[in-house]
Parts: sequence; structure tokens; C-alpha cells
Amino acid sequence: MNPQSTLQYGPTADGYRGTNVPMFLLFNTAYTPQVGGAVFYGNDQLKGLPDWINERYDIDARIADDDRAEWQKPESQKVMLQAMLQAMFADRCKMVLHREVKEAAVYSLVVAKGGPKFKESDPTVKHPGGVKLPWGGVLVPSASGMGFYGTSMASFASVISNAGRPVQDKTGLTGEYDIALNPPAPPGPAPGEQGGPTASDPNFGIDSALSDLGLKLESAKGQVETLVIDHIERPSPN
Repeated sequence: MNPQSTLQYGPTADGYRGTNVPMFLLFNTAYTPQVGGAVFYGNDQLKGLPDWINERYDIDARIADDDRAEWQKPESQKVMLQAMLQAMFADRCKMVLHREVKEAAVYSLVVAKGGPKFKESDPTVKHPGGVKLPWGGVLVPSASGMGFYGTSMASFASVISNAGRPVQDKTGLTGEYDIALNPPAPPGPAPGEQGGPTASDPNFGIDSALSDLGLKLESAKGQVETLVIDHIERPSPN
């Protein structure tokens, strides 16, 4: 693995290749939560990550010839890819980790009265380039918010989890969707007043933006998983 400049990554016919891939992206592809329905960990669910986890590397991982036919099956590829990347972290980074699960305050993402106000993705329509979300969808940041293309609701819920407590998908929507999430700008305090909502308030605007999409958050208790890194080293050179 070597630092590079242009970000390109993803499964190939015989393995997984990436150019200038942040180590954190590889990590969040290799390890996914086993409880709670999330497809990747929020920042508060990762403990012990080093500062260099966002350094960028090239990766060229190949599947053994005998396993190539199985790799071509979509239902097998996710499991095989995770096993491949986990083995890479164990070998090249000497990673040791464990999972912790506890009940905690969460938000349930549910469909509001009137139903969802967004549509399933059209596979014949080319989506704009953006940040590929682990296990589904593309995120395209904009000046007004975020655009999601071909995303599962589990991926969508995982992204908005970073705005506060974990969000767990309870919508019952099982397709892939195009969603524009555009929270309103926070108002400033009235003249002569202090306080009021600000951009630093993690959930400000999310409720309003979700309402526009026919969704809402409900407070709940749920099982939340934390991934704890006990040991990790910078990857050894090729």
C-alpha cells in the first residue's frame, strides 16, 4: 500500500483495488455492526482509532483463482470482501479488536403519516459521482445539504446517526432510493437575545428536513454496538 493522489476504489472481477483510498474507508468496509441494523459505525461507536486512520493508500487485493467463481456472486462477494480486508488489517496492521454491545438511547427512523416523499432509484439513470457509502449508495454533499443516490434506508440512517445519537432504520422500506436531505439554516438569536439554535447543535434542522421527506425520528432504546481497537500499527510497506 502506498499514498497516492486520485481516489478510485471498489470490487473488481478478481478482487478489490483502490487508489488514494482513506484507511478509514477500508476499515468501515471491513467491519460492520452486527446488531442494530446499521451498515457502518458512527464516530461515537469507534474507540481507539489512531490519528493516521485517514491517511490514504493504494490497495490491490486479489481473490485466489479457485474462489473467483464464488466472488462473482453478489450474495457471496460482501462476505468474501470483508474477510479479505479483515485479513489485510490483521496481517499488515497487526490489528486486534473486540466488540461491545449495550442498550442505549437511540432514534428510530420511521415513515411519517402520508408516506415517504421520495422515490426508488431508477437503475437506468446515471447518478452523479460522490462518496460511495459502505454497502450501498452514493453521498453527494451540496451547499444546502446532502444528496443520496441508490441508497438503502440503513445507509441513510447510518449517515444521519453522526448528527447525534445512533439512528436505527425502522421504516420497513427495503429498496434503494434517491433522497435530498436539505436541513434549513439555523436562525440567529433575536436582537438583544443570546442563545437559540446554532449550526453546532447536532440535530438542528434534521427533524424539519426529514419531515419534508415523509420521515421522522422517534426516541427509543436499542442495542448499540461499539468497536474497540485494542492494537493497531501503521501498515507495513510492500
